[in-house]
Amino acid sequence: MNAKTLVIIGIFSITTPAWAAAPTIDQLVANPTLLNAEMDRCKHLGMAANDDARCQTAWRAENKRFFGNGVTYTPTPVNIFPNTPAYVSPGQAKPALPQPSQAGSENGK
Repeated sequence: MNAKTLVIIGIFSITTPAWAAAPTIDQLVANPTLLNAEMDRCKHLGMAANDDARCQTAWRAENKRFFGNGVTYTPTPVNIFPNTPAYVSPGQAKPALPQPSQAGSENGK
């Protein structure tokens, strides 16, 4: 074996375990200690962390942990003043205004 082959094998053997050991987003979310360790590692990398795949995975895991699955929407309006009449609350129909009777208006002419 020549020197070039040994160098290539050495580099491949060093980097292969790092690729295999890189945690996924779900693994990082499930293990806060591992997530904190990855975030600390990225903090110590400085600007090089922007191009690091493991740091990007850690940031995505941190966002997923913080924001959850994002479904916090309430489909029905909340009545924060329960003692107010129903027609004042948002989402409620307004009461119909009384219509003047036709017979009363003809008699007034």
